[in-house]
Order: sequence, then C-alpha cells, then structure tokens
Amino acid sequence: MKKILFSIFGLGALVSGVVACGNKNADQQKEPDYECIAYVWEAEGKLPPANMVTAINYLAANPNETHDGIKINNEARLLKILDLKKENPDLKVLLSLGGAGEESGWGEMTSSDSLRAAFVADCKRVVDKYGLDGLDFDWEFPYGDQQDDYLTLFKDVREALGPDKRVTAAVGFFGNGFNLAEGMKYLDYINLMTYDMGWQAPYHHTSLRRSDLSGVSTVEESLDSCLKRGLEYKDIVLGLAFYGRGDAKNFKGWTDYRDIVNRDLAAEGMEERWDSVACVPYIVDSLGTLIVGYENPKSMKIKCDYIKEKGLRGGMYWRTELDDDSLSLTRTVAKEFGLID
Repeated sequence: MKKILFSIFGLGALVSGVVACGNKNADQQKEPDYECIAYVWEAEGKLPPANMVTAINYLAANPNETHDGIKINNEARLLKILDLKKENPDLKVLLSLGGAGEESGWGEMTSSDSLRAAFVADCKRVVDKYGLDGLDFDWEFPYGDQQDDYLTLFKDVREALGPDKRVTAAVGFFGNGFNLAEGMKYLDYINLMTYDMGWQAPYHHTSLRRSDLSGVSTVEESLDSCLKRGLEYKDIVLGLAFYGRGDAKNFKGWTDYRDIVNRDLAAEGMEERWDSVACVPYIVDSLGTLIVGYENPKSMKIKCDYIKEKGLRGGMYWRTELDDDSLSLTRTVAKEFGLID
C-alpha cells in the first residue's frame, strides 16, 4: 500500500491564553503534496474543475438488493467524472459506497462469507470495468460485531484490488465505525467527517477549536479521539463542509453555502459574525442568537493551514455542488493545497 509521509509541525505558543486562528509553519523546509478530495453526489450538478482536485469520490453506489454485488446509481454521471481524467491525467476517481441502517444491506453482506466473497469479486469487476483508481467505503455506521466484519471486508477488498488501487473509508467525527488502527493495515487513509459536530444552530457544526458556541465536538477534539485510537496525522484526510446548519426557521437545518451567501442579511435584520476561537463565521438574528453556522473562504484557509501544520494527509469536502457560482470554497482549498495560483 502506498503511503505518503509528512513532516509534523508543532503549534506556536499561545500568548496570554488567547487562541489564534492563524497557524505558522516557520520551520517548514519543503511543502509536501496534499490530497484535495471532492465528494460528488449522484444527482446531476456541477463537477469540480479537474485541476482543482487530486481525487473525486463519487458517492453513488451501495450493496445491491441481493447483497452480493454493487449497485451503481447514475452511471452516466460516473462516466462524466471519468472524462475529467482527459483534462488531468493525475486525477484519481474513486467510487464511494454508502448506506446506513439495517436496510442498507451492509450488515447482512459483511457477516456472510459467501455474500462478502461475491461482493468483493464485484468490487474488482467494477474497478476494472471503469478503470477506477479505487473504492471508498461510507457505511454509517456498523456496530458491535459488524465492525469486525467491516474490517474483514477491507482486508478482502485490499487483497482483491492489490496495492496500487486506493481503498479508503469515511469515519465519523469521533473516529467511530471500526478499529482505526486495525483498519489502517488495509486502508490508504480515512476521510474524517469533521462536520455536523454541533448538529444544528444555535451551535457551530465545524468548530476548529472549542468556544462557547461549539457543539458536540471540534476538529481538534475529533483528531485527538482518532490519535487515541491509534491513527497518526498522516492517516487522516480532514472533512470540510460546503454547507451550514441552521435553526430550521431563518435557515434550513441543512443550508447550502450558495444559499447562505446569497441572502441580504441587513434587509432581513441579520448580521454575520466571526468566532475567533472556533475560527468559523456565523449569522445571528436581531437578538444576537446564532441561527446558522457555516464555513467561508477565511475559515477554509485556516483549516487548510491547520492541515498543513499538523501534517494531515489532506482535506476532503462535502460537497462540490453546494458551492457558490464562483466556486469560492473550491478555489480556496485548491489554492491552499498548491493546485492553482
């Protein structure tokens, strides 16, 4: 399995107890390469420019109805994504396989030796048929003995695809879903879903560090959880959200970035603010209550700096179609990872 090693840079000292949003890399000798991964949904919508990503995870597949193979949704869109390789031959395209709950078929498939063997054979068939660069697994979330079965699936898929194809998995922000250290025997990296960490307003859902407005977890706390479970920074691709979590009144519980920035805040009696500890923007109503927490180019740059400082494998975002017409977030991430000027 191919591994990319990164240098790990320490945080600067905190002055007078104040946590700064910026991160400095004064001792950095060489800028490493970072993964810049876009998740793309199966429904039609804009695709990321081929030069602004290193990989695309197309979340459009799941176990089929008989739990012995892969069901691909919107195959035509997959072919459009693969066509981007003509513009960027270095672009990696992975098929992401998702699903949640018992009805998803994951539990039944992974617990049966015969079904799992048939599923793995179909994984190999699909990768070969489309010329994919690998598979990304996004089962949300196995529990109990299912976690061991999931690891067995990783092992079997790795053996079937060989060392030159990518095998990756999405992981909840607490590092839950399977034994991470054991999983890294077979995975190239994990995609850490560091969003929805505050559920909905009146809390941030993408805090870098904990403030009074942070929710269940923060990026720092989620990374600490993964490190305690046996991962290293270089094993982790950090999740970046192209959407906000609103109060379900002024803003939808899930609100695309494009729909946030297109609002006339002043006319609606709202105001944008900046949390200098959590390092994220948010919007308040006339009473000063947080009504949507989200990301903007400033907070994205800070998170990219943090990725580079810590020596993480890179960043992945959910998802391209939610960006504004100018691709403000997409361009920010691509620039910070050195893909565009």
